[in-house]
Amino acid sequence: MIWLLWHRRIGDLNQMQDLARALGQPFVVKKLQFHKPHYAPLARLASGSDRLEGPWPDVVLCAEALTSVIARRLKKNSGGKIKIISLARPSGDVRKFDLVLTTAQYRLPKLPHGVELLLPVTTAVSKASTNKSNIITVLIGASSPPEVLNEVVAQKMAGDIKSYAAKSNAILNVVTSPRTDAAVSSVFSKALAAPHQVFIWSKDRENPYQQCLAQAREVIVTSDSVSMLADGLAVGKPVQVYKLPRQFSALQSAGEWLFLRWPQSFIFRSGLIEPATDRWLLVERLIAKRYVNWFGGDQKSLTIFDPQQDMARAVTAIKKLLSAP
Repeated sequence: MIWLLWHRRIGDLNQMQDLARALGQPFVVKKLQFHKPHYAPLARLASGSDRLEGPWPDVVLCAEALTSVIARRLKKNSGGKIKIISLARPSGDVRKFDLVLTTAQYRLPKLPHGVELLLPVTTAVSKASTNKSNIITVLIGASSPPEVLNEVVAQKMAGDIKSYAAKSNAILNVVTSPRTDAAVSSVFSKALAAPHQVFIWSKDRENPYQQCLAQAREVIVTSDSVSMLADGLAVGKPVQVYKLPRQFSALQSAGEWLFLRWPQSFIFRSGLIEPATDRWLLVERLIAKRYVNWFGGDQKSLTIFDPQQDMARAVTAIKKLLSAP
């Protein structure tokens, strides 16, 4: 039995469910609520959380800083019987986890029990349209420190992608996300008239996200979202990443200065400060393997990415962990 500890990010839940299904193991989603502030070293479960008591599972999966703290507590409560596995970057000392499945943007140290994947795990592969469409699908995220997507950036991006599409008489299908600010969505809606289409995400109507991906000739995705990048690559079409500008706060700048000099210091191992996520680093790794390009790069030389390769590595690592004495 596998427990999936989930707080609020749908992308993390999808990853954990995909991984559990690939393992062929039964699983239960444990929905957790936390008292504010949502600061991992002070993590306290709030009312509304699912019950966490025996009989204990064999494995606990987590993919968020807050839930990773609870995973460590569960291992202790079980007398060390539970194997705890973290996706992405757990809070605090990564050595306390039995396995860490991470990606480049989290900049974790090399670990004997760590596996660095190219992208987050997924078993979902979009079925690309067989039609020879001239559609460019653009996936829009949101500001995610240190990357910034405000109205000014959105205005420039809208102009850039409109000019790019005009070169080949292509139609833009722009799809926003649940995180996209309303003012940013409005900029794209006003800047891109027919035949271009802008689909603003809403919980009250069907989301054309997967349909637009399947129809795409190529995909452009903003650099704030690794999960959207993974979805774009799963279509099997050329992917460009639109590089959003970065803006570090004074605290973030100080944290980055410390991390570059003392990445293994107590403040990072304890979880008191989490190093900034470097999504540009992940993109550069993918560029080096010719899977993507920054927006405006050469699309003809790209290689089609197989999302199953990372899932296979993750499943192999977990099975090895569970079979160990």
